[in-house]
Amino acid sequence: MTLPDLKKELEIARTRLAKLETENEVAECAMDMTLEKLIFENIPGGMAVIGLDGSILVPNSEASQIIGYTTEEIVKLNASSIICNRQDLLTLLKQLKQGKIISGYPLMLRCKDNSTIWTSFSAKPIEYGGSKAALITFTDITKHKQALKELELDEIRFEMLYTISGMIHKPEKDILNFALDAIVKVTDSEFGYIFHLNEDETELSLHAWSTDALRQCKIKSMPRVFKIEDTGLWGNAVRQRKPIITNDYMACPNKRGHPEGHVPIIRHMNIPVFEGKRITFVAGVGNKDTEYTKEDIRQLDLVMDGTTSVLHRKRAITAMEKAHDRLEERVQDRTAKLQKANEDFARLTTKLIKQDKERELAKKTLIRYERIISSSPDLISLIDQEHRFVMVNDAYEKAFGIKQEAIIGHSIHGILEDTVLDERLHKNVDKTFNGEVIKVETWVNFPTLGKRFMAVFYHPVSIEEGIIEFVSIEARDMTDLKTKEEALREAAERLDLATDAGNIGIWEWDLLDDDTIWDNKMHELYKVTPGEFDSIYDAWRTRLHEEDLPEIERELADCIAEKKRFDTEFRIVWPDGSVRFIRAAASLRINEDGVPFSMTGVNWDVTDRRTMEIELRRLASTDPLTGASNRRHFMDRLQAEFERCKRYSTPMVLLSIDIDHFKKINDSFGHPDGDEVLKDLVQRCKATLRTTDVFGRVGGEEFLAALTQTSNIAGERTAERLRSIIESNPVSVHGNQIPYTISIGLTGILDEDSSIEPLLKRADEALYKAKNNGRNRVEKH
Repeated sequence: MTLPDLKKELEIARTRLAKLETENEVAECAMDMTLEKLIFENIPGGMAVIGLDGSILVPNSEASQIIGYTTEEIVKLNASSIICNRQDLLTLLKQLKQGKIISGYPLMLRCKDNSTIWTSFSAKPIEYGGSKAALITFTDITKHKQALKELELDEIRFEMLYTISGMIHKPEKDILNFALDAIVKVTDSEFGYIFHLNEDETELSLHAWSTDALRQCKIKSMPRVFKIEDTGLWGNAVRQRKPIITNDYMACPNKRGHPEGHVPIIRHMNIPVFEGKRITFVAGVGNKDTEYTKEDIRQLDLVMDGTTSVLHRKRAITAMEKAHDRLEERVQDRTAKLQKANEDFARLTTKLIKQDKERELAKKTLIRYERIISSSPDLISLIDQEHRFVMVNDAYEKAFGIKQEAIIGHSIHGILEDTVLDERLHKNVDKTFNGEVIKVETWVNFPTLGKRFMAVFYHPVSIEEGIIEFVSIEARDMTDLKTKEEALREAAERLDLATDAGNIGIWEWDLLDDDTIWDNKMHELYKVTPGEFDSIYDAWRTRLHEEDLPEIERELADCIAEKKRFDTEFRIVWPDGSVRFIRAAASLRINEDGVPFSMTGVNWDVTDRRTMEIELRRLASTDPLTGASNRRHFMDRLQAEFERCKRYSTPMVLLSIDIDHFKKINDSFGHPDGDEVLKDLVQRCKATLRTTDVFGRVGGEEFLAALTQTSNIAGERTAERLRSIIESNPVSVHGNQIPYTISIGLTGILDEDSSIEPLLKRADEALYKAKNNGRNRVEKH
């Protein structure tokens, strides 16, 4: 071949090589574009490329799915049509134009059906098609935001209710005004109101209206009383006796409208507040930024329930204070009458003394008083300064079997000699002549009456002022009372023994004086040292578990207000942190005015019983080998979650999980090691699944998991993550590494499902599909 021919062949080869290199670059570019498209379409969350003027250039399918548009529809939109807050859009575009990277920006988007969702938004400036653009990603965090919002509202409500519970001594107007602020805050509303309903439920009277709403309201004369029959939509809460939500007031066909100058109504919700079967208040809120839901009803109900409980307790306290005031008035009135009677008696005594100045005449008059006291069952005698009887009544004669004539004029030493009375008689008489008043209680052996318990009173008697002429001795038979006291003491001792044996504490609460008494067993039950706290009630509140305290105080106030028996159970916390369960029961004592004035009750420790009940419930619902829920408990939980999902139209995914070749594991390593594999699977499932998910062992190596509030896509990701974790982590048992895998069948709730049976069947079919397709995989139905 000649040199020109060789050069020509070389040129042809070079041309062919350049063409092949070009084709190879095109193929590699196409491959890169296919890979980028694959990543773009399958990355979790929404992804799109937007222009820096807000135009949407390219969305992935999940971005379209999140906001409800098709891919063709979304590229015709501008970001301003989707982003709710225009200022957010301007801020984001400005930062992207400055070359900044945006991460985790909370952004509210408007979907095609005009609903809104919260997203976590991230963006990065890029070059696209030769122009500056931005690659954005976003994920739906609406449920997370809602959960945070509900938690925030629950905290606000708890603080509000805690504050309301401390307003027991405030006027009702202040309590209701505070409650009004609370219902506006916990429902995130623009305004609120509280109306009082009369007893026959025909007339509403305005208690309070939000201050902000009043400033916006231009009505010249705002009425304060409304007839139920004249009210519009807001009166339906009374007419229908249930909460009413109106999320589109203007579109409501049966609205009556509102007066000119009234605050514009966008959304509205109100509830009836019951006291027993009667409605006492109507509470309402309006113009929330988003739609009102059952959660808002719950928040409103809880605040108003707490408010009415405080009002009931306040009214009970007010009633007790009024009763106490009435009692004080009666006591003062009786005291005044008694003082007047004493003054009258003093004047009469002075008059008699003045009329009978002569000593002998006074003695004769004093002796004549024998006739007045002769019929008294008490032993009454009059002793002169010589220790002689001047007078005795008929009871003396019966007690000693001696005629009165044989007693009068004789010394007390001879008559009462050798009796118990004689032992200290002389000393007591001498002390009484020196002006002392003496009382002695002792047993006396009488010749005719036998042994009797006597209360003996020594009183000085003056005829002329300043001179004690006689000593009056009155001996009263107290045997029956003493016997009853002894019986009562013995009964009390028996009661102490019984309560001690039964570990029962007894307490009493004086409602008028707010004074509480505990026996020793109560101090022992609560681990409280006498005098440790300023009051017993403080000790009780301090020991009560903080979660149980509001409810138990409410129950206690309700029992007093409604005059019913107190019977409940609660937890206390000992100083060492131990938690005990206490059962409490008490009854009220009510005076003639119908006002409770005292409460007596018992406490006993039921911790062992409650612990046993909890353990029995745990054993009844738990698989003993793995600690997972057993089949019966799981099926009960699944049924409950299924009904909840159908009721509220929320998604749920069911996973059917089976260990691959489990029999081979048992045959190769033994059943004890196989049990360890089962335990390992349960531990990893519990660690991977959420606490809200339901998980249980339903067969030998078969398990079920119900993922609540979960779409099929999210459920697939969870199942695949669980499968991968099991595959990557062999079980270490007795020095052996036992690798194992699982197959998972997945299905979700369908609209036509009327029970859990179709759901279980589809999950099993999906599991069989995974087994038949090679195991160690996730299949869905």
